[in-house]
Amino acid sequence: MLKVFASVALFSFLIGMMLGRLFEEPTTPQYSNTVVQLQTYANGLGICLSEPAQVQAHVEQGVYQLLLLNSKGQAAQGEFSLAEGKPVRWRVEPQETMVRIVFIGLQPVIGQWRARLSDELWCVDVQLSLANTWAE
Repeated sequence: MLKVFASVALFSFLIGMMLGRLFEEPTTPQYSNTVVQLQTYANGLGICLSEPAQVQAHVEQGVYQLLLLNSKGQAAQGEFSLAEGKPVRWRVEPQETMVRIVFIGLQPVIGQWRARLSDELWCVDVQLSLANTWAE
């Protein structure tokens, strides 16, 4: 009789644990690192965050992307002109574990970024230029 009672108790405990996980609210990661400020300037964009972030840059099919890992931010978009007068559109895309910043031009663009400190904020300055698309 003790074995039956122990089996029923264990089975009930396990079912309760599974139901608890099923009805539990999903938790979203809470990152303290936040995009605080965006500023356009000649040939680029300045992105300031509350804390330093790990940055990854990607270039695919003429689109330059900057990933700010373990950060959060709000969606935004804008446009600036390169020195050649060519417009470049940018957009901030918040995602689950990062903030993606995408730069798209009428012609393929390439970029480079550098970090700097400004008024207790950690900033990333992105400079863009047109990619050389023709072979000489």
